[in-house]
Amino acid sequence: MARKDKKKKRNVNIMSVLGGNFLVKEKFAKQFPFMVYVTALLMLLIYNTYVAEERNREIAAATKELNDLHVEYIQMKSAVMEASKQSVLARKLKDSGIKEPVEPLKRINIEETTKKTEE
Repeated sequence: MARKDKKKKRNVNIMSVLGGNFLVKEKFAKQFPFMVYVTALLMLLIYNTYVAEERNREIAAATKELNDLHVEYIQMKSAVMEASKQSVLARKLKDSGIKEPVEPLKRINIEETTKKTEE
């Protein structure tokens, strides 16, 4: 018998919610400001989660772009270093008549004499 009463009471509660009868009860009127507060907090939480996920997507995209640019930088640096090797330059400039120097570089020192002007 107790089971039937519980089931009947549950059905009445469900019908009260679906029918909107619970909205006119005094208990609901007292709890309404709190329910609005909780709803506002939940909406704020959902918005915050959305913004955080958007920032994470932006950070992931920026990190991927940074990695791509780093790889491109390393490739370009390697190509410049390869192209600026003395043997590669000598091979490329062979047809133009410019030859690789065989003598070591010499330092030229110029001594400058300073004249003091007397006033």
